[in-house]
Amino acid sequence: MLPDLPMMFRSALLAFWFAVGAAACGNPPAEPKPEAARVEAAGATGELVKPPFAVKGELEGLVLIWFDAEGAHDAHSRSEIPEAQRARVRVDSLKLSPAERLDPDQLYLADVRVAGPDGSYPVRAVSREAFEASLAQVAEAQVAARKQQAGEVIIYKASWCGACKAAARFLTEKQVPFVEKDVEKDAAANAEMLQKASVAGRKPSGVPVIDFKGTLLFGFDQAALTRLIEQG
Repeated sequence: MLPDLPMMFRSALLAFWFAVGAAACGNPPAEPKPEAARVEAAGATGELVKPPFAVKGELEGLVLIWFDAEGAHDAHSRSEIPEAQRARVRVDSLKLSPAERLDPDQLYLADVRVAGPDGSYPVRAVSREAFEASLAQVAEAQVAARKQQAGEVIIYKASWCGACKAAARFLTEKQVPFVEKDVEKDAAANAEMLQKASVAGRKPSGVPVIDFKGTLLFGFDQAALTRLIEQG
């Protein structure tokens, strides 16, 4: 956590640190196995280490930086980090002496999804250059995917979901072309939906999830859909 400092100073400190170093139904869809591969592709490989500070619990008192397609974001505690982004969180402590600090060419990357038996989270020492390059590649791929689908309206659904059917009826009545993808029957559709939600910093709690030309709606919100339709 960054100290209680004026916002301008907090922003400057963060910049310096980088320079040197609605209606819905059903249960949430299962996270697909390829998530682990995506984490490794985003630079989460490296040697497991034990940093000179505790990485456990709510992580309070540490500098925490999590990443998504929009860039880097600081947090004060683990609970402020979106669940979809907890697999790779940059951690550090401002209390370390120069002798205790990691080599400037490396950084600490923690997986704060599940704690170990002692309550701590696994931490790796990762090459700064490789990690930042891989993040850029992931962001570019996500932006390209969003652009490719920006003109589409997609309902991510399940066959038994009443709210999904209501959303489809509503779009049909409004004469809005759309595509339906069943996240239970189509693993690729499920992974696609979760990827989009991750970019938005959200984790779906059920279906439908509606991608209206690049804007995600979680659940069937008729008023929100109407606004998007009117905006074109």
